[in-house]
This record gives sequence, structure tokens and C-alpha cells, in this order.
Amino acid sequence: MSDLAPGLLIAVPQLDDPNFARSVVLLIEHNDSGAMGIVFNRLSDIGLKDIGKEHGMDVHAEAGNAFIGGPVQRERGFLVHRRSEVADSVHLQDDVYLSVSTDALRTLLAGDPAAYRLCLGYAGWGPGQLEREMVAGGWLNASISSKRIFDTPVEKIWGAVIRDLGIDPAFLVQGGGKQ
Repeated sequence: MSDLAPGLLIAVPQLDDPNFARSVVLLIEHNDSGAMGIVFNRLSDIGLKDIGKEHGMDVHAEAGNAFIGGPVQRERGFLVHRRSEVADSVHLQDDVYLSVSTDALRTLLAGDPAAYRLCLGYAGWGPGQLEREMVAGGWLNASISSKRIFDTPVEKIWGAVIRDLGIDPAFLVQGGGKQ
């Protein structure tokens, strides 16, 4: 299953974890030691302007809120973006990059808010945990899509990614199980 990362994980309604209800996760790493990913479709109530002000950084006038990247280390920020020229960026796939540096934050906050997602925290799985959850039917997987990460309205990402797989999301919801 090492071909899962980089990729997307889509939580199905039957996944019995409120941290991931209708979440789409950008899976960054997956190996024998476990897995790590960042949720990019759950808005937080923390404004990017507040973060910029706290760190003395300029913020684009149209900046919105940060995202809840996952339940682990919510004080830690991850920048998922589409700007290849940003220093200290790791190219994941398509035109999707990952940065964690303060310099990258400064550059991205001042630029187009549609070109990045600041995600606070991350999702982590221990050895074999993600595999067990997938076998139990808790997650679907897909390829990374910058269109879905950056261009699809946040509230429509989950359904759009599932439709991209050729599945009607209503079918999953009606499929029973815990919700």
C-alpha cells in the first residue's frame, strides 16, 4: 500500500471518528512506521490575518481562515500550496507543494489566498493502523488533484473528490453504518 502517498484519503460516512467526518486528507507519508497527512477541507475559526498580525507578517486583504489539518499538534502549521518558487517547498505531485518554514508562511500570506492552505495540525496513524481502517472500509483513496485542493469551494471538496472516483456520495451516505 506504499503507493498511497502522496495521495488523497477520503473519509466515508461510516468512519466512526468525528475528527474526520467528511474529511479529505492529503496523505504526505506512508510507510512501515505509519502514515501522516493533512486535512485540507475543514475550516478553523482562526483568521489568517490574526496569524499574520501575531507574527508581524503582511497578509493579503482577502485572506480567510486557516484549516484544521488534523487532531495532532494543532499549534503546528503546514502550508499546502501551488507556488513552485516558494523557498523550502517539497513538490508532492501535480502542482501541489508542501512547506513548513516561516519564510514560506510570510511569502504565502502576502500573496493570493487561493494559492495556498494553511493547515493547523495533522493526522497521524501508527504502524498498520491506516491499513486496518482502509480494510474496514473507512477510507477511499484517490490521486492528488490541485483543482480539488485549491479551486473547489471548501464545502464541496468531499463530494467532488468522491464523484471524481465515479461514486455518487449519496450512495455512501445511504449505505448504512454509523454516521
